[in-house]
Amino acid sequence: MASSNSKSTNETARKIFKILLSNPRIKVSWVKAHAGNIGNERADQLAKDATQHGQSYSHTKHPKPHIKASGRGYLRVAKPSWKNGDTGRKIYNIMPQLVSVPTD
Repeated sequence: MASSNSKSTNETARKIFKILLSNPRIKVSWVKAHAGNIGNERADQLAKDATQHGQSYSHTKHPKPHIKASGRGYLRVAKPSWKNGDTGRKIYNIMPQLVSVPTD
């Protein structure tokens, strides 16, 4: 990932790297595209809207309990697919359980 390389010649990647360095609580992880992940689908839609209509990003702040509850709800829905699915099996063999990781 270009943003994980501080020597990248890509200006956007360097900006992201600096933001990540100054905000150690930000976690970046890979998400499978077009797999029904609500957050990823929303990010895709916002990116598409911004490129087509020049809309700026508006940040909606949610209370921490709301975010945690959403994460738990997502895990409840995702666990059966992860356990019984037929994609991502190489990763499944390494990490067979989906678990919530504390952020505090």
